[in-house]
Amino acid sequence: MAQWRNVAKAFALGDGHISQKEVTVLRDQIFADDHISKSELDFLKEIKAEAKSAVQLLDELIADCEAAIK
Repeated sequence: MAQWRNVAKAFALGDGHISQKEVTVLRDQIFADDHISKSELDFLKEIKAEAKSAVQLLDELIADCEAAIK
């Protein structure tokens, strides 16, 4: 089975743009267990860096995750 990271990256970066719908799905999944890990935060930063473009909601999700970790 593929690693979750590779599957999620392919989903988010399929067309090079991270859309509002994709961020909504990522937010739902990351906050599903009420615990944000450093690995999840690192993943979000990684896909943001690799994306050609992204909606502002991705920055808000990253900020929310950073706040939850502190």
